[in-house]
Amino acid sequence: MIDVLPPETERLVFRRFDAADLEPMYSYQRREDYAQYAWRGPRTREECERALAENSGLRPWSRDGDHVRFAVSPKGSRELVGEIVLTLTEAEADQVEIGWVVHPDHAGKGIASEAARAAIEFAFASLGAHRVCASLDALNVSSAKVCERIGMRLEATLRQSHRQLGEWRDELIYAILADEV
Repeated sequence: MIDVLPPETERLVFRRFDAADLEPMYSYQRREDYAQYAWRGPRTREECERALAENSGLRPWSRDGDHVRFAVSPKGSRELVGEIVLTLTEAEADQVEIGWVVHPDHAGKGIASEAARAAIEFAFASLGAHRVCASLDALNVSSAKVCERIGMRLEATLRQSHRQLGEWRDELIYAILADEV
């Protein structure tokens, strides 16, 4: 079980989700500008309720597919400005995938870079990860810049690997190793 949180950053804190996060989460996860690069379309209120219920407590961390999702808030506030998710993709290889979401109203403020950097350090130091990767839609230029800014390297471009909003899209794979941090 994961019973610790990533450390605070200069401006941000990580916390567990709770029922009070439903409205803020739904306020951005239902938006088209949020969903354009999410691997799924906009979420319904019911999907947000299920996600909160699933991610509010302690989470197992031992098998492929186990994941933990953290709420990201400014220091001194419980405002939900983003999310970080870490997924154990290959337990035997100590490989973790990172994902992030920043509320579109807070985009462009460095929140994703700051939160992702701290979460990667947490994955290496506290979860025993050897490699952390990020998989993103090739059109998501902002997330590609985050990956590069925090020291991840582009390892692959998977051509037309998924459908998004009815069209084939390329996928970028970025990664960083523990000894590169």
